[in-house]
Amino acid sequence: MKTRLIHIMIIFTILMLNTLVCTACTDRLSPEETVLKMVERMNAGDVEGSLAYFADDAIIYFAGMPPAGMEIYRGKEQIRPVWKDSVDNHFKWEVEVVSAEKQIVTTQAKTWHDFTRQLEVAPNEYSDVYEVKNGKITVYDSVITQESLAKFKPALAKVMPASPTPATSSETPVSEVTVTISDGTCGYNGPMILKAGKLTVNVNATDRDKEKYAVSFLTLSADKDIVDLMASTTLPYPASWSNMVFIKELGPNESQNGSFTAAEGRLYLVCWSNPPDIAIGSAGPFQVVP
Repeated sequence: MKTRLIHIMIIFTILMLNTLVCTACTDRLSPEETVLKMVERMNAGDVEGSLAYFADDAIIYFAGMPPAGMEIYRGKEQIRPVWKDSVDNHFKWEVEVVSAEKQIVTTQAKTWHDFTRQLEVAPNEYSDVYEVKNGKITVYDSVITQESLAKFKPALAKVMPASPTPATSSETPVSEVTVTISDGTCGYNGPMILKAGKLTVNVNATDRDKEKYAVSFLTLSADKDIVDLMASTTLPYPASWSNMVFIKELGPNESQNGSFTAAEGRLYLVCWSNPPDIAIGSAGPFQVVP
């Protein structure tokens, strides 16, 4: 009986040591290794295994994606359906690490998905940025390349119904707007009709987890829209067909205001945070009228 008890204790000790060693190995993964392991599990069809490399409150930004230009997913519960849909549609992910500095990993990626295969645009290519803290991905920002968007956008338009032309707005034009940065993105709830001339911009950053935040307004060439704009949010920025007419930077839990002269036409809003230096939200077009 005593011998059997000793054997049980030895087995239990070995199992505990293996667990500790495994945990220690995971903690020792570099940010680059964490990203590549996450991708490896996705390519193996292991949704939960891939999600294990994300923090519970991780946030994902997909920029340059029609029709709105940006999709945001917060936390594993929102990310899981996206990952499951990908696996169900024979998702394939190729990732090449471009740089890995401290907690920030930058990659170039290609993806295949049954939908993009059917549209005959696969693979789509992306410029991706990850923030990794304590062995977990906290931020994943994926921006489709403008070359891929040039193929994807018209192919998608053929299979998606066109958006109805909005009715003429009865909103009263305003000369002041307030933008709030919270929950990892920015929000604007005011009128989309602005009055030409001096425009006052109030910015409130209630988030505290980034070193810097910013709000910018841009004008675009007539043949570009918000989807094109968000696909251009990687460096160099802004694109040659866009013009940044206003930017206001501020710190965490800070409020700032500024102004600029708004000309008649269309305006677009893009919000930013750093680190990593990425776009975290957008709005537009605003119509600027006399």
